[in-house]
Amino acid sequence: MSFGLLTSVRILIPALGLLYASYRDWVEREVDDWVWAFCGAAGGALTAIDLASSWSLSLFLITAFSIVLSAGLAFAFYFFGLYGGADAKAIAVISLSLPIHHPPVRLHPFTGLASLSNGLLLSLILLLGFLLRNLIALARGEKIFEGFEHEKAARKIAAMLLGTRVRDARQKKFWFPLEAERDGRRAFDFKLFGLEFEEITRDDCWATPGIPLLIFITAGFLTFVVAGDLLKLILDAILPGTL
Repeated sequence: MSFGLLTSVRILIPALGLLYASYRDWVEREVDDWVWAFCGAAGGALTAIDLASSWSLSLFLITAFSIVLSAGLAFAFYFFGLYGGADAKAIAVISLSLPIHHPPVRLHPFTGLASLSNGLLLSLILLLGFLLRNLIALARGEKIFEGFEHEKAARKIAAMLLGTRVRDARQKKFWFPLEAERDGRRAFDFKLFGLEFEEITRDDCWATPGIPLLIFITAGFLTFVVAGDLLKLILDAILPGTL
């Protein structure tokens, strides 16, 4: 897929901003607001130039609709506590910089929404990775459920998907516990949507790494620009010829 100069710059600005923000979020768990302000302003200005150079009312309306819908949903998810402010700002920057994109495979052309859905799908790779690691541990005879024999099978499977048993858990940076003590015994404690996690207070516990969603949103944006909508690919594989 080839892009014109203006489109290439409109892709490059959010891509560089997202990559830098992902790095900062990974090492510091904090992204300076100037990153979003600069990328949003620059990307929005280039979008306005693109609209002015190839003006049509229909293009303006679909561009405005994409920005309002994507940014609106992004901040709504943030206010409902489904993810952090940096994730919402990332979707807003993407929507301002490249509100409409037409890769070969897509359900819709709204880049912000597709970047989020792609990112969420890519994050599922973590679950498969945890499951494989835990299955290997069980095959080796490791007692990963020692102390959790009372837990139901469904909760054990959930733990195998969401994290792993870590022997030196307190030495792990930005890892969070998947267990708590209840009635004098250990129990799994899944905080699926919580943004504030307790620190790990013991070694040899079930834990999960706090990998920022922003990293997956960045990967989702780059994937949509280059390859398209992963959800469309999945639906085409499951229900060929229906979409």
